[in-house]
Amino acid sequence: MVNDNFLIKQLMTHMDFTLEEAKDEVKYLYQWFKSLPDELKLYRVILADDKKDIDFKQLGSHYSTNRRNLMDSHYFATGVGNKTFLLTVLADKSLVDEEETLHNRALYPHENEITLKNKGKGVKIISVKEL
Repeated sequence: MVNDNFLIKQLMTHMDFTLEEAKDEVKYLYQWFKSLPDELKLYRVILADDKKDIDFKQLGSHYSTNRRNLMDSHYFATGVGNKTFLLTVLADKSLVDEEETLHNRALYPHENEITLKNKGKGVKIISVKEL
């Protein structure tokens, strides 16, 4: 369960929200999270020298719900290698780390981030495309 007081304090400290604004934002974040579908289509950009070098068992924790936004900022790619790959996955909502997702959404709302538990273990891979 997410610590409301922690989120409120983070919003007040890092986003300069008043107490009332922070409480409203936390309420909005909970509503947003509750409204997520049971299955989410997510995107991640990673670096690798070759597709065979990607660890498909643990693709990573940080994903975006917005492909275009992610592509516009793909310089945030993680991994080791010279090639950039776009991963598209389906993730059950139960794989989402609620606390980390809400924390990241509160502090970095423009990133459209969903954080998965267990480094993404359990996602269904739709596609892996070299960019």
